[in-house]
Amino acid sequence: MRAGHSVRAVGAVALLALVVSACGTSTRSGGPTASTPTTTLPIITGVTGSATGGAFATLGAVERVDVLPVRHSRIAPRLLDDKTMGYRSLRIAFRSFGSGPDLLLITGEHGSLTSWDPQLLLELASYYRVTVFDLPGIGYSAPNVQGETVPALADLTAGLIWSLGLSQPTVLGWGFGGEIAISLVERHPGLVWRLVLADATPGGPESHRPGAAVANVLASPFATTVELSRLFFPSGAESARVSWLADVAQIDPDDITAPAITQQGVLVARSYRSDTVAQGLGGIGIPTLIFSGSDDEVIPVANSRDLARRIAHSRLIIFSGAGYASIFQYASDFVAELTSFTGA
Repeated sequence: MRAGHSVRAVGAVALLALVVSACGTSTRSGGPTASTPTTTLPIITGVTGSATGGAFATLGAVERVDVLPVRHSRIAPRLLDDKTMGYRSLRIAFRSFGSGPDLLLITGEHGSLTSWDPQLLLELASYYRVTVFDLPGIGYSAPNVQGETVPALADLTAGLIWSLGLSQPTVLGWGFGGEIAISLVERHPGLVWRLVLADATPGGPESHRPGAAVANVLASPFATTVELSRLFFPSGAESARVSWLADVAQIDPDDITAPAITQQGVLVARSYRSDTVAQGLGGIGIPTLIFSGSDDEVIPVANSRDLARRIAHSRLIIFSGAGYASIFQYASDFVAELTSFTGA
């Protein structure tokens, strides 16, 4: 989340090996059947010195796992003949905590897994097994040297779901993460159980864009956390902004390199010129819950209204006086609506 921090030394220690299905469709209860071929996944490794402390200690440490993108329309990656991923995999950093049904969080532009309000994460952990991760090139996730597109990030997210053995998770995409979540659902039917979008847009020429000044700050490697916070919260929500800054300051931050921020800015700008994701909205067949702040400068609320109009079985909730971080500003209301929506 925060630019300007030096890269910390990383030490990895083996923690455990997961065994999950290499093919077949998962069910809500999860787990492979006796007749389903299985493969031992790469060992998950911990990141030394990344554990949280104080009030947020239960959020645990950052871990990393090898992820192989999943091809369009599939729910599992195509492994090599020896049932390994080979050199094609990408090491992705994540944090998993809590218990209950799976909830996967996808972060937006110029953000990392430490951008999420830790107080909100603690509350979600009371109802879900929460997993939040860093996109390629962010924090402890390896960069993708082959370049990125929204569909490619969606395929990588599908691979992460498989690698971690998540069982038909509810997927929540925030900001640009919402576009990735939409693409994930469109490209991999049956993988996601419920879709939740927070201050998101599908992109495309008809989307409502932020002003140039806002877009420039998000895409700037020199933007500070304080500068970003003024985009997240409107001027009338100063106490919520200060509270968020105080909370995230207690979490050991991920590093975001300048190239990663610049690359994300280019990708977001490109997504507004392409309707690849937007044109598939009508085909989304799972229940969808949409949140938006009425005063969002990053993703104007008109985008959420458009999503609700175009996605069947969707419901829109607009938080009055909230900005881009609407689900942080209205955390209690958000959690109540989410748990009711998912039955958690």
